[in-house]
Amino acid sequence: MSHDTSAERGLRISKVRLIRDGGEFDEYEFVSGMLNILHGVRNSSKSTTLRVIDYCLGDRDNAAKALGAAVADAYVAVSTELRINGQPFELSRSWSYGRMGKISVNGEDLSTADFSDWILGTLGWPNVQIPLGLNPATAPGLTPLSFRNTLRHIHRNEDSWISFADKEHEYIRRAVTSQLLGFARPRATEAKSEFTLAQAKRRLAEAEAVDREVQQSTAQAVAAICESMALPLVRSTEQVAAARVEVESALDAVRRRRQELTEQVRNITHSGSVESDDPAGYDPALSDRYSAVSRALMQATEQLAALEHLHGEHVRSAGTVSGEIGRMERLITSVRVFEALPVRLCPACEQDIDPARIHADTACYVCYQDVDDDKRQRRAQVEIRSLKSELDDLHDVVSHTVADITAVRAVKEDLQVEQTALAHQLNAERAAQLAPFVSALEELAGQAARLEHKLTAFPAIEAIYQRRDQARATLQSAQQAVDELDNETAAPLAVGAKRTDRCSAFAERMNRFLAEFQGDPWVDRLVSITDSDLTFYVGTRPWDQALGAEAKVLFFLAYSYATLFLQRDLDRECAFSGLLLLDNPYQQGIDESVVRRVLHMLAQAASETGTQVISTQALPPPSDPKTIRVISMPQAYAAP
Repeated sequence: MSHDTSAERGLRISKVRLIRDGGEFDEYEFVSGMLNILHGVRNSSKSTTLRVIDYCLGDRDNAAKALGAAVADAYVAVSTELRINGQPFELSRSWSYGRMGKISVNGEDLSTADFSDWILGTLGWPNVQIPLGLNPATAPGLTPLSFRNTLRHIHRNEDSWISFADKEHEYIRRAVTSQLLGFARPRATEAKSEFTLAQAKRRLAEAEAVDREVQQSTAQAVAAICESMALPLVRSTEQVAAARVEVESALDAVRRRRQELTEQVRNITHSGSVESDDPAGYDPALSDRYSAVSRALMQATEQLAALEHLHGEHVRSAGTVSGEIGRMERLITSVRVFEALPVRLCPACEQDIDPARIHADTACYVCYQDVDDDKRQRRAQVEIRSLKSELDDLHDVVSHTVADITAVRAVKEDLQVEQTALAHQLNAERAAQLAPFVSALEELAGQAARLEHKLTAFPAIEAIYQRRDQARATLQSAQQAVDELDNETAAPLAVGAKRTDRCSAFAERMNRFLAEFQGDPWVDRLVSITDSDLTFYVGTRPWDQALGAEAKVLFFLAYSYATLFLQRDLDRECAFSGLLLLDNPYQQGIDESVVRRVLHMLAQAASETGTQVISTQALPPPSDPKTIRVISMPQAYAAP
């Protein structure tokens, strides 16, 4: 069956492919303007095929969770060929390393996070942000209304036959309904304005609380600082600057007075000689004597250190000589010990020598020369006498050195005593000369310290006032923002039909569908939608309170049916998908004949509107070759 794709709006699935590691693949083709039924026994990949479409349309879960572990093990990639507003696209996903979070769109990679923005822009649907809650004024923030939010109302899986979408927040459900009905933009703009105004009012309340606390704490803190520092009470940054100038002027005056007193002391102590560089209270004569004694003391200290070093060297030399004498004495003793030892080897030719061979008693049996014991010991004795003479000389030098050390040490002690006495005399004279000025200088030093201490308080006071001024500026800015938002005149945002007319048209399409099932299993009441909070009513009660399980399944079949007519009943502002994915509508014990009638009605609606419905079922499908196309699943897989 062919269709004019140039006039198509929304999504149309052309082909689904599951690819194995070796390149082989399973492929299923679908047509628009018909009901496509995936028919097969249990575990024949009917629901998996719908999940592949859903996975290619931006599911962020991994392949094992989105498609099932058995599918993730059997295949390496999946792809879906589809048309968006008549333009062909191929969406591919692979779970090989590095590819799990990416969707290939005609060969170009998109992350799953960016896919929603891309497909919303391609479809021409509103891409808006909505408050995180039913009441925009109390919402903690904004969140995007993503394509996946709306897809959950288009793809009705086995967990969402008695709710709009499984585990869906009510504020998202209302936003999706407004998107389907074509007023998501004005509704989101109004909600965002209300959210922004509430945020601004919260910031204003916080700024007011901070300003109150700062105003009170500022007065208390500044008063406490001024009282402890003996400063005049300052109430602004200008008064702080004036008080700082006053304290700095007083400090400069104290420093000038102290300098004047110092000059007076210098003039008195140096007989009016102002040009002298000597400090106040300094006596040059005593200083010269003190310097001379200090120099003499330094020389005595150096001389004592040199003598002590020399004494140590002489003592070490005497010890060395004593050692040499002992070595010579051991040498003489060894001559007697080793004279009876025979020589077994000639030192010249290294041949064995027989000590018993015939030789004179007074001759050497090696060289046959005469041997005299006195000749072998005489030289050692001469060396000993020489060393003993040297040792006596060293003992004399050591004795003289010790005497010199004693004398120099006595001189050093005398100089130290004299230096100490001169130092006391210098200090006493200086104290006597400076006594008339000490109290004045001490008073000036105290005044300078107090003034410098006062100066340290001004940065703290300035910081306190700056915090107060900043809090007041923040309060004024927050108040101005609230005033601007309150005074904003909202421009008309609605495009096309009114909200009430859109809700009525959608509810009327649902009621036309449900009229075919009045009495059994549907209740004898009409569906209506409030335009304020987009709640669906059945009669006078909300749908979830008025319906049982079977009636809820029929209610959502009517809801899905009405989405196929959005383009016909409303305008281009509505989020018209042109696609329904229904996973096994035989739910909650609903009668088989009722489901078959529903499928015929959906097939007829798809044919009339040029839309596409893809459903799965294991029971024998209804037969209508003009509006229903049955796709038999080729094989069944073992249950996991």
